[in-house]
Amino acid sequence: MMVRRTHSRHLFSSLLAPVGLILAAVSCPAQEAPLVHSDAAAGPPVVVTLEEMWRVGGDSDEHIFGLMIDARSDRDGNVYLLDHQLSRATVVSPDGEYVAELGGEGDGPGECRMPQTLTLFDDGTVGLGQRFPGRFVRVTRDGDPAPSIDLGGPDAAVEGFLMLTSARNRGGTLLVASLHGMPGENGQTRNSHLLRLATDGSTLTEYAAHGTFLDFQEAHFVEREMVAPFMEAHTVGPDGRVYFTPERDAYRIDVLDPDGSPVHSISRTFENPRRDQQTIDRIDALFAEQDRALPFRITWEVESHDPAVSELIVTADNRLLVGHAASGRDLPDGVFTSYDVFDAQGHWLHEMHVRCEADPDHDGLIFLNDGRVLLVRGLQLARLTASGNGGQVTEEEDGVWAMEIICCRLSGT
Repeated sequence: MMVRRTHSRHLFSSLLAPVGLILAAVSCPAQEAPLVHSDAAAGPPVVVTLEEMWRVGGDSDEHIFGLMIDARSDRDGNVYLLDHQLSRATVVSPDGEYVAELGGEGDGPGECRMPQTLTLFDDGTVGLGQRFPGRFVRVTRDGDPAPSIDLGGPDAAVEGFLMLTSARNRGGTLLVASLHGMPGENGQTRNSHLLRLATDGSTLTEYAAHGTFLDFQEAHFVEREMVAPFMEAHTVGPDGRVYFTPERDAYRIDVLDPDGSPVHSISRTFENPRRDQQTIDRIDALFAEQDRALPFRITWEVESHDPAVSELIVTADNRLLVGHAASGRDLPDGVFTSYDVFDAQGHWLHEMHVRCEADPDHDGLIFLNDGRVLLVRGLQLARLTASGNGGQVTEEEDGVWAMEIICCRLSGT
């Protein structure tokens, strides 16, 4: 057996926005959802293998990626690869041929700066999700500019700032995680939200909220208070249902209908392993980056454990795949990571072991809605660098690395 490490996307993309003392907990629907709890999986682990279909990038490709951190696929099978550094989306055909470059760095029509997420809208436009100020910079699939969509809608009078963290559009639900910062006495109030938006950016449904306060006088940051648990562990199913985790240290996933009505909550018996030293060092470095960027000095506390749930994926047949703090540990040789698989009713079916050749400290997987999986060489490092801590890459002596994207099918499911 081998001990493998994986690093949660939650850690590297969400510690950018410093926050302080907890003022409010995650909001929950008024009606309590039925709980579906499992003590053990119904069946033994299922091993699946990634079989390559095509690849782009890497040392031998003329096309170079800066920091490729996110991806989506459309109904025709084209894949859209979001480049945070180059502020554009590269479109690749179903057979791996380059189709187009959409967007670009700037402040003009169809241009953005350091997009954090990617959205395909139902009208055929592609939205490059700019973190700050939070908006979708849209282009047509031919590359022509389309009207941007600001968080809050066209008529919103927003005090402070709105920041876009992530977005997913599926089954008629445009799901967005956002952060609203407002100045306050001796500090700044910051409220995180998980929302369903209309196509003009206005809010239709609020699924969860989390309030925090950054105290400029006593700037002591505690990691568990930094980021709402749902900010990264959320997704949308093919029917528009919303999935998210409401607690950092509990293995629990809440499932809601698009209008916010609870469907059920999923949980299982889970023992959260302690972090390895490399993960703790990387989080320490993120806090240190904040300390250097702020006009005042800060102190901080790093947790001894990762969040229990780190990633949620819903397949086309409504199976839920859950990545968790133990997904990369105690796995057989050749297995890169594992997911818990639940059926549409919330019952734990089995573990899914993903077999491929990859480095768990550097590489990562992105599941597309059509069942394909992208194995991305350097994804962990790209997301770490995009979070604002690029210096940590070279400090770990990772050297020069060229991002490579390998599109695969799952064999053995």
